[in-house]
Amino acid sequence: MSTPRSCPSTHSGRLASIAGRGGRSVIARIALTATVIAVPSIAAGAAATPDVVVKAAFLLNFAKFSEWPALRPGAPILVCIVGDDGVAASLVETVGQQYISGHRFDISRPQDSATWPTCQLLFIAEGEARRSAGGLGGVKTLPVLTVSDAKGFADADGIIEFYIEGGRMRFAINVEAVERSGLRLSSRLLGLAKIIRSHRVQ
Repeated sequence: MSTPRSCPSTHSGRLASIAGRGGRSVIARIALTATVIAVPSIAAGAAATPDVVVKAAFLLNFAKFSEWPALRPGAPILVCIVGDDGVAASLVETVGQQYISGHRFDISRPQDSATWPTCQLLFIAEGEARRSAGGLGGVKTLPVLTVSDAKGFADADGIIEFYIEGGRMRFAINVEAVERSGLRLSSRLLGLAKIIRSHRVQ
């Protein structure tokens, strides 16, 4: 996957290196802030690949560094996974009974885009992104944190896009899409992302 188009920004930080591309021990910790915030160790199952485990860990941290202003106290954070059962299974194993600011995690694998507006975080796998364009358009003005590993996702008004650079998984954030959604992302998370803007050619 090629690097998304970027624009100049004060948020010029880069994601810290992810150690260990192979084996069951991949990703025990991920740096998501300058001071390195620990991620719970992930005991990857036999079917889990390193990339799947990394994506699941990132999604968990994206949720930790995001705020849904309309989310009621104590209401669950619904994480919807479309087109990647491996990521969904890894998240289920990783999350367990974790809570974030009093909100538990619920993992869903919706089959119908009509249910996407109920999600707080929506991951759409690359193979589903093109087929799901219509459904994505229906949530881009809602407080749904959309994430994908599809090339050009953030340029096409998605919020967060995974991409590979130098053999490492990194992420880009479309700040205009964030503003449109009404979500609030931590400045520390933004500081580790490649910042892009919709339809802006560098």
